[in-house]
Amino acid sequence: MRHIAIFSALAMACLLGSCFSDNGNYDYQPPINIRVTGVNEAYTVNPTGDKLQIAPKIYPENRQYDCFWMVIPAAASWNEQADTISRQRDLDYNVNLNVGNYKLRLCAKDRATGVFAYEQYDLYVTTDMDTGWWVLKSESDSADIDFFSETKAKPNIVRAANGHHLQGAAQNLYFTINYWNFNTATLRDTRVNAVFVASNKDLAVLDYFTGKIIRGYEELFVEEPAHREVRDMFAGPSDVHVYVGDFVYTLFNSKYDIYKQFVLKTLGDYNLSPIHHSGRALPLLFNTKNSSLCSVSRTSPAINYFVDGNGPLSPKNMNMDLVFMGGRTTAAYNEGDEALAIVKRKDTGKYLLLTLNGKPNGMDLNPIRKSEELDGSLNMLQATHRALNQNNRIIYFAKDNRLYACNLDNNTETAQGISWNTGEQVTYMEFLKYAPYGLDSTWFDYLAIATAQNGHYKLYLHPVPAGNVKPAVKVLEGKGEVKRACFMSQTKNGFYTSTLF
Repeated sequence: MRHIAIFSALAMACLLGSCFSDNGNYDYQPPINIRVTGVNEAYTVNPTGDKLQIAPKIYPENRQYDCFWMVIPAAASWNEQADTISRQRDLDYNVNLNVGNYKLRLCAKDRATGVFAYEQYDLYVTTDMDTGWWVLKSESDSADIDFFSETKAKPNIVRAANGHHLQGAAQNLYFTINYWNFNTATLRDTRVNAVFVASNKDLAVLDYFTGKIIRGYEELFVEEPAHREVRDMFAGPSDVHVYVGDFVYTLFNSKYDIYKQFVLKTLGDYNLSPIHHSGRALPLLFNTKNSSLCSVSRTSPAINYFVDGNGPLSPKNMNMDLVFMGGRTTAAYNEGDEALAIVKRKDTGKYLLLTLNGKPNGMDLNPIRKSEELDGSLNMLQATHRALNQNNRIIYFAKDNRLYACNLDNNTETAQGISWNTGEQVTYMEFLKYAPYGLDSTWFDYLAIATAQNGHYKLYLHPVPAGNVKPAVKVLEGKGEVKRACFMSQTKNGFYTSTLF
């Protein structure tokens, strides 16, 4: 979209002059209207190596103008300053910008009248990693990411960009557009599109477009944990949480927070289950020490527990083991607003299905909305890999090298007609939903299933129309064993990721 602003010193003088008695006769001239042609609405360039050359025409033509070109991030806050990249009418600029979305401004001032105008255009600085699949994997005693776009595969992007893998087995990854990093060149905090990657021995923040490490494990903690054992990573409303050793540490994604590290340490007596649900609200966690649903927050120094309140049962001291938890999307553009959890009673061995508020905003309400008893003979309860359909109450699971679906509404299990080659073992299963606002043509619902055999993996992406699993439309292959997969895309409207919880 083009934006035009015109300011005239002559017009201001006329306005002030009207405040006084004036009996003279003047021949007023209409103000000039500065117009620009010859500039595209948008440009896409690489961060280094590309040259931006633009030769605009400015009207009226028979006048002299002072011109300059400016660049400002598209997501800039109100107090961020634009950078001037040229003071010539014709732009000849060797691109030297961080990857991201920008606004390109051409400013022109008429020398004779002082009339000033600017026009604004979209500028996209990107690489071949702007859209595609990020596959987090383990290989031997290291972790890395394979990237797949529509046209190419880039294996081991961490090692390729930094010369080494991450230590240890892969744990999780998390994407944010709101990581703020101090830029030593401009001496200002700069918004960075970043991917947090965790293994059980390492932690790093990667640049989304290049895979380069912005901060490594040693730089990510104000107070480094006593034990270098990364047990988990999950998200909060504007936070990233890592579970290292015996404690959860929190990083607040804010420009106005002086620390760009995990500075907050959650105290308490807890041992958190690796099964949880998190998105853009308080994460739903489970403390195995007291069988209680709990959460963490940057506003509290200790582990938080939900109140009893109304509900079919108390979220505290439940005397149960957590078996599974998954997120559902019951309202458009409100991913994970409901969660389903399977628990097993320690005293009777019975299984219960709990329906939970998937996006609690506080601890003052019981998140448990409904409790149902499950048939203990269901094969789904003994499966090692499960995935909940985000659109309905179906859990997919693998058994004897075949795929099944368990309908929780009627406790029935049906084969899905999907199997894998002999020797392929399922290592990962997740339902991935991609439904960015305003981009309906790119939506998809995939059941992602990864298998491993002889040190290699295959990641199958199965469409799931009406809950029925169809043959894979894509199969991504690489070395190692898949821990998690995520589709990320840069668009004119922002960034989106399918794995939100």
